[in-house]
Amino acid sequence: MNSDFSLEETTFSIPYTGGQDQTEESNDLPRPLDMTGDLPETYEARFEAYKEAWGKCFDRIQSIVERLLEPYVQAVVHKVEDANILPGLPRPELPVISISNPIFGASFLNDVCDRIEAPSTHLYPSDCTNLSNAMRSIVTGLAKDEDPDSRVKHRPSTFLATYDINYLVAWYRHLVSMRGDRPTLLVVLHNFEEFDPSVMQDVFYICSQQLPELPLSFVLSLSTPLPTYLHITYSRSTLAHLRIREVTIPNGLSVLNEILSESFFSPGSNPSIMLGPTALRFIVDHFSRHNRTLDSLITNIQLVYMKHFTVEPLTCLLHNTPSLEESENGSEGNLSEGEETPGSPSPALLETVFERIVAVDKKGEFLGSLPANESSGSASQRRKTAMDISQRVLDEVDTSRLAVRAAYRSKCIAFNIIKLIHVCLASEGLRVLGWDLEQQLVEIFVKFLEGGETVDRWLRQLALILRKLSLAQIPRIITQIIEKVYSFSDSEEDVAVAELLKKVRNEVLADQNRPDLREEHATSLSEWVIETIKDLLGRIEDHPLWEIWYTGDMPFPSELINPSTRASLLSGLLRPLAFTSNPVVVVAPTAEEEDQEDSLWKLPDTSILFHRYLDSGRMINVYDWYEAFQVVLETQREELIKAKAPQKKGRKGRESKSPKKKGKAGSESPRKKGKGKQPQVEEEDDEEEQGEAGEEAEEKWKLEVQARFIRALHELDYLGFIKHTKRRVDHVLRTVFEIHE
Repeated sequence: MNSDFSLEETTFSIPYTGGQDQTEESNDLPRPLDMTGDLPETYEARFEAYKEAWGKCFDRIQSIVERLLEPYVQAVVHKVEDANILPGLPRPELPVISISNPIFGASFLNDVCDRIEAPSTHLYPSDCTNLSNAMRSIVTGLAKDEDPDSRVKHRPSTFLATYDINYLVAWYRHLVSMRGDRPTLLVVLHNFEEFDPSVMQDVFYICSQQLPELPLSFVLSLSTPLPTYLHITYSRSTLAHLRIREVTIPNGLSVLNEILSESFFSPGSNPSIMLGPTALRFIVDHFSRHNRTLDSLITNIQLVYMKHFTVEPLTCLLHNTPSLEESENGSEGNLSEGEETPGSPSPALLETVFERIVAVDKKGEFLGSLPANESSGSASQRRKTAMDISQRVLDEVDTSRLAVRAAYRSKCIAFNIIKLIHVCLASEGLRVLGWDLEQQLVEIFVKFLEGGETVDRWLRQLALILRKLSLAQIPRIITQIIEKVYSFSDSEEDVAVAELLKKVRNEVLADQNRPDLREEHATSLSEWVIETIKDLLGRIEDHPLWEIWYTGDMPFPSELINPSTRASLLSGLLRPLAFTSNPVVVVAPTAEEEDQEDSLWKLPDTSILFHRYLDSGRMINVYDWYEAFQVVLETQREELIKAKAPQKKGRKGRESKSPKKKGKAGSESPRKKGKGKQPQVEEEDDEEEQGEAGEEAEEKWKLEVQARFIRALHELDYLGFIKHTKRRVDHVLRTVFEIHE
């Protein structure tokens, strides 16, 4: 396992490297069913492309989140460090910082703790079930030795209890003597609404009694508006011991809009994978209705990436196109046989790319640009023509990559210009398009991706509004557009557009004293905006190979977000061969045979045991269950022996049908006396050896059956299908009933 992983990771990938006792024939593991039209030779290249694409997207999201949270992290750090006790109060007040943090979760609080060079501890509701556990968690979480050699050894009878606050006071005095300063001790309470108020009010009271000798500060992570929860739940006597200060973090759809806008909607974002309408709609719907957290948003975007690289075999061409130079330098013999050299595209990949390009080449321009393939030429000429066609196909991939990215960027530019004009018109107090940019921002961008009548209606409304602008309003609108265009990029096209707008703005400013020219300038601006936007709204789907870089209407894998666990488990156990293959059985049953009792031996062991599980009552006798399982395995053993030796069977049948040798009278020839004793002894020895070998094989088979039964039983136990009982040791309870097969 990679040492860079931490315990905060939820999943670890430990690849199987094989053991020393593994042979080539033993590598017969179940394999998932291949999807139609997939290219298995591109799996590794697609995985590498996915890692690069997702790494780029994840790093950008992290940078956006860090920029959003930076001022709030600094505010919390300042409040923690400025936790001085106010003088002149009748009782000391415990510093408490309430943070409304329903989206960013523990990541924001971890950043705060990393910025503060002081001892800190994180507590969750499960750590504070009662007062003793709560105090023990606080004391042991903070009282950590910075120098293990400086620990003073005491007799066991002189130790304080770990839940005693005086233990923490003594430790803090030692810490101050070592460091020379008085750091603030920080206690972070996650999901504060789930803590028991009766326990926490005692904790607050105990900690407040140690001030100012023990400078404690509490950070409360809340998901409710501030400070309503504290004032409703806790009594006035408890609140009198607290000095509550509030920090409100950005929340709701504003965070979602900011992350998606800078990651996918900005012309300068240049995402590796461009999300389509279906994926964007699902992400917004799931965020707004089900789970408003940053982890959920990142997970959904990552699932879109994973699904795209899974279902689209050509995503191996996402970042770059393989070259044919290595193939050209290879041996002619290999090329003539159709074998690709390492690093070169496979014939199946080239064929798939060629078919995709031809499918959208309605005018035949691509086919017309290909060199003619003369069948009457020599082998070297045909080989050179094939290489030229392959190179032309790969060049078309590079052209499509630039064209698709340019088309997506043009839509982003059109969206941002219209949004800017909408905001400017709203600030001028004019009638706008009726957009709610906080609630409908993603849906508006989706409409620009789809095009159609909705965008045309918006452009007609915008043209009418722009024609009514005054001479004073026109320069302000143009100035905002110029600044926006400059923010896109420093390309020559953007700079030329900005310079053109500057000339128009200067002309309008020069004609400020001529009201008769207002309509002319307003109409000119309106026509320019509408024509520019229409030129930018080209269809991405019109370009060949757009499926590589754009998800389009690909369905979101919602079953991975909220899977039907029970149905999936039952389907896998009842019909396992619909999901994977059984390496033990060579001949798989058909769909009709799976439901038949006679084909049960063709299923995996766990599925066999589960079918016998369905035939039992509320309590299952384990020995009877084993006997039923053994019967099926015996049938499986016999069927596999028959399948492996069909030819031997045929030869034995022919020998049995052949006539025996007979004497002159047609009877069997008599045996000669005195010469059959030695062969008879040898036959008896052979029979004894075969009997001993058969007994040994039978013992091994019984052990194998027992081992396979125990393994299948443990798998069902792990899945929760059985429950052990103390009343009958040899019985287990069935936990799942009413299964419709």
